[in-house]
Amino acid sequence: MNRTRPKQIVIRLTEKELETVKEKIEKSGMTQQEYLIKAITQKTIYSTEGMKVLLPEIKRIGNNLNQIARSCNEGNQATYHTVKEQGKELNEVWRLLRRLIQGRVSDTP
Repeated sequence: MNRTRPKQIVIRLTEKELETVKEKIEKSGMTQQEYLIKAITQKTIYSTEGMKVLLPEIKRIGNNLNQIARSCNEGNQATYHTVKEQGKELNEVWRLLRRLIQGRVSDTP
């Protein structure tokens, strides 16, 4: 047996406990093994579920900022309204990121 983790732990759970664990594993975006090792070793586990929603938004804001920078480099001034809109969108992204960070998948066991 040439494995990096040759040892096993077997545990018994109720149906409700198993469902809870499965939900937390799914929300974490990790494999069952990765999740359980992190949980057992008392590392904080965060959900990455919300990142799927944020990534396209962040890309869009980045594209808009690139367009503003290109326009400024061509000698045009960015309008106050354009810059203010991007600021609002960035604030919304920060708000969502803070919510994600605070929404841990599990408390440290």
